[in-house]
Amino acid sequence: MQKQKILLISPPFHAGVVEVAGSWIPLSLVYIAGAARAAGFEAEIYDAMTKKVGYEEIKKKIEESKPDYVGISSFTCTVPDSIKVIELAKSINPEIITIMGGVHPSFMYEEMYSLTDSLDYIVRGEGEITIAELLKAHAENGPLAEVQGIAYKDGDKVIATEPRPFMDSFDAQPMGWDLLDWEDYTYYIIPGSRLASVCTSRGCEQECTFCSQQKYWNRTWRGRSPEDVVGEMEHLNKTYGVDVILFTDDYPSPDRARWEGILDLLIEKDMGIKVLMETRAQDIIRDQDILHKYKKAGVIHIYVGTEATEQECLDYIKKDLSIEESREALRLLREFGIVTETSMILGLPDETKENITETLRLVMEYNPDFGHFLAIAPWPYADIYKELEEYIVVKDYRKYNLIDPIIKPKAMTLEEIDYAIIHCYKTFYTKKFNEMMDEKDEFKKNYLITSMKLMMTTSFIKKKMGSLTYGENEQMPPEMKGLMHKLMGEGHSEIKPDKKLKSGIIRKININASISRVFEYVTNPDNWIHYVTSLVDVRNVSTTTLAAGTKYEWTYRMLGINLDGTGSIIEFEKDKKFVMEMEGAFPIRETFAFQGDEQSTLLTFEIRYNVPGKVLGVIADKLIIEKLNVTEAVAVLNKVKDICETGNQDV
Repeated sequence: MQKQKILLISPPFHAGVVEVAGSWIPLSLVYIAGAARAAGFEAEIYDAMTKKVGYEEIKKKIEESKPDYVGISSFTCTVPDSIKVIELAKSINPEIITIMGGVHPSFMYEEMYSLTDSLDYIVRGEGEITIAELLKAHAENGPLAEVQGIAYKDGDKVIATEPRPFMDSFDAQPMGWDLLDWEDYTYYIIPGSRLASVCTSRGCEQECTFCSQQKYWNRTWRGRSPEDVVGEMEHLNKTYGVDVILFTDDYPSPDRARWEGILDLLIEKDMGIKVLMETRAQDIIRDQDILHKYKKAGVIHIYVGTEATEQECLDYIKKDLSIEESREALRLLREFGIVTETSMILGLPDETKENITETLRLVMEYNPDFGHFLAIAPWPYADIYKELEEYIVVKDYRKYNLIDPIIKPKAMTLEEIDYAIIHCYKTFYTKKFNEMMDEKDEFKKNYLITSMKLMMTTSFIKKKMGSLTYGENEQMPPEMKGLMHKLMGEGHSEIKPDKKLKSGIIRKININASISRVFEYVTNPDNWIHYVTSLVDVRNVSTTTLAAGTKYEWTYRMLGINLDGTGSIIEFEKDKKFVMEMEGAFPIRETFAFQGDEQSTLLTFEIRYNVPGKVLGVIADKLIIEKLNVTEAVAVLNKVKDICETGNQDV
């Protein structure tokens, strides 16, 4: 019997704050895909958000995939787009079973069923065990009422089953890393990087009333073992070339012994991975005697949640923090050369223009490297919601993005809050620019300048302030116009990857031919020009028997230009692995990995390359090179499959 398939899709929603710095892994879908496969189902991931595609592309993907189930994870601002995706799936095939998970549906399941007739199931809370049991129950017509942690409709009635207890440990979870298109994920601040996300812990025991996480996890906290965390990082580094990792947990460091264990293992492994993370100010102060380990372990950027600069406001949102602690934590991180980031919440009911002016003054006194000024988003399931409800004037969930004001304070209009947010950004970063120019640490200086360029030219700030391009500056305040001219004209070195060939793509194909047949064909130099369509010629191969160290010369055609270079065989392991590296204008390494038997072969093809520098960038920029390599990988695999299955070189 053919396995049933679940297609996991991220909604095509975009928010200015989080997408400025990188294209981020949909980590929840990686966990769910792994759990579904472990339960005996086939899984696919289509990250529409990162791919920046629309509903036409999603429709095409669903039609091509022909899934039995479509799953989507949703938080409040993505609810409208998530609903549209499942409705699209049902319009393509009404037999597709739709499943939604995430924070918002977990709490607001009755609302979700009131918004659409296309939703079959909701996974509430931690999803790995639940998705496995739900898929099995549906496939086998089992009793849904016995599946903990779901919601579904029975006629007109919404049924919510008993909540599922959290897993005691989430070490060693099956993951769907191989289902991602890794070329999509990069940290824009470090060109050529490969970005991944790792969750080292789940939950938070704090009481912040505006936050969803402490409520979602019932104010509990569980941490993975240091060995499990660093082992996963090592796998991502070795298998996919990952060199930047975001720790996605809100609070990875409450257990000092465990946290120091992670740092020590990272120092021992010395993988060259750069770590981005968030933690609490109290933990930075607690760890001041081991902050050197943070730095040595690769931690380059820490977000410290301050949220407010007035103690009364912190107390109101139950942020267990003092103003002095925030200031001291940021000072300590600066001392150790770690990039600091924090944010302030604006727009609570008692907000005034005077309060915002004081907030801005104190943020500049705190002096983080990056400061964000965010509009309070009243999640409808948050503890603070009832207190804010009468002040909510915007009901469109798409606006609940921390950028657009939702609440009208007693003494201010929405427009005044909107203006205040931009004014704070403008004032803060005008001051920060001059500090960046004086930064002595070259890595940090380049990091900050690249970040500011991204923020000013691609983020929501650009949309709110008008065009930031030189020809259309009329709407930009004079201070920002001057800053942008300085910023775009300032010469600075881009942050260079630590190792070469940091960009890459991976593709796989199943071939109905023996592994020995496929290996023999792929490794024969006489065949290379037949399946590598852009390869014009291979000559002067140094030996008739290929082995590691074999040299050759090649001519490759790109964008109508013939490029020459030399190459060598890096690895040659019969019926297992074949790696060749080519030097020249565009250095590239191609790896073929073989798995199979006498009946069939799974061929994995990986292309590693560098994006072009300023000179060669005239010929082809990063996006063109990526597109060409993706096209090449697909063409190579299809050609090898056709030839090995038919024996005809001319197919």
